[in-house]
Amino acid sequence: MQTTETQVEVSAELQHQLELLRRAYRLPSAAAVLELLISTQIDRSVYEMTGIKPGPKLAIDNTPGRT
Repeated sequence: MQTTETQVEVSAELQHQLELLRRAYRLPSAAAVLELLISTQIDRSVYEMTGIKPGPKLAIDNTPGRT
C-alpha cells in the first residue's frame, strides 16, 4: 500500500484542540492525532455499514523476519 502526504492549513483554534489531544493521548505529533482520528472514524463507518466491530490492533510489529 502506498500513501501520499498532504499538507493542510489549520486554524489556530483547531491547532490548539489538536495539541490538547496530542498531550492527552501522549502522541508525538499533531499528525499522529489526525491519523488516530481518521482511523477511529474509518472503524466506526465500517461498523455502521457491516455491523462488524473492528478487531484488536497490534501494538508491535511481529512480522516474520523483523527483529
